Formats: sequence, structure tokens, C-alpha cells
Amino acid sequence: MLEASASHILVETEEVCQDLKEQIEGGLDFAAAAAEFSACPSGAQGGSLGTFSPGQMVPEFDKVVFEEEVGVIHGPVKTQFGYHLIKITDRGTKIEAAARHILVETEEVCQDLKEQIEGGLDFTAAAAEHSKCPSGSRGGDLGTFGRGQMVPEFDKVVFEEELGVVHGPVQTQFGFHLIEITSRDD
Repeated sequence: MLEASASHILVETEEVCQDLKEQIEGGLDFAAAAAEFSACPSGAQGGSLGTFSPGQMVPEFDKVVFEEEVGVIHGPVKTQFGYHLIKITDRGTKIEAAARHILVETEEVCQDLKEQIEGGLDFTAAAAEHSKCPSGSRGGDLGTFGRGQMVPEFDKVVFEEELGVVHGPVQTQFGFHLIEITSRDD
């Protein structure tokens, strides 16, 4: 699935939008301009809208983000909200993965479970008995998800490590995880 990352600055008039574009092309930092001038709450994050798929933004915005050149500033672009300067930072195919995990409170318990699984204990049974996550009742199955939908430490394992292997202990804000990547569309 196609996805893109972009930032924008939203202002009321085409004239203000064009003036800001000229200032940015003259050296004004886009993120600083967004923080100071954008009417959108995303201005506080330098105008960043994060990553999104076609159809999540208004059509005029989508058309620019999914058809125009990455890395340049586009606009003024008129939408129902006002006038935008749009900076496309990335565009590509969304990679998805599926994984299952076991969440426990301590690193020691996590390591002990990993050793038991490596010794033949069934992952699904271990998840059902020991995981603090509601997914334990499904054998730890988290289903399919994209990059950025899980906490960074979890994401890094799922999208960068070997499939079919039990990884961990992996510490996150929730506790310690054993993670098995069941599929990934690289």
C-alpha cells in the first residue's frame, strides 16, 4: 500500500502563503515557519503530519502529496481549510508485518520463558499462560500492522530482525517482550 510523509503550513490567504514560500526558498526554516505561522495544530511539530495513505487527507492535498516531487515545497495549494505549503518528505510502499509476543514484568521471567520455548515449550501456550497482554488469549498474536504502529523498540525488532525466530527480551514501556515475527512483506 502506498504511503507518504509530509509537513505543511496552513494560512488564510494565498498572498501570505506565497510570501512564506518565498521566505523559505530564501533560507527560512520550514519547521520554524510552520511553528510560527501555521493555523494547524501540527505547526507545533514543525508542520509534520506524520505518515498517511491516500484518502486520509482532503483530495487537493492528496493529489500533491501522492503525485508531485518529493523534497520540494509545493503551493500555495487551496483546500477547504485555507492555503497550504506542502513539503513531501517521503513516499513509498507501506511495509506490513505480523507478529506474536509474550509480555511479562521482568527480564528474568522473559529470559526464562525464552529458554523454555527454545527447549520445546509451545509459544502459544506460553503466551496464554504468562503474557500480561490481552493478546495472550490468542497465543500472543498481534495481527498485521505497519511500521510506526507499535512502540519504537518493538518496531525495530519486527521490521529489521529475522522471521520465525524468538527475539528478546526486548524492553519497552510496557515491560519485557519475547517477539516472533510471523510474516513481513519486505
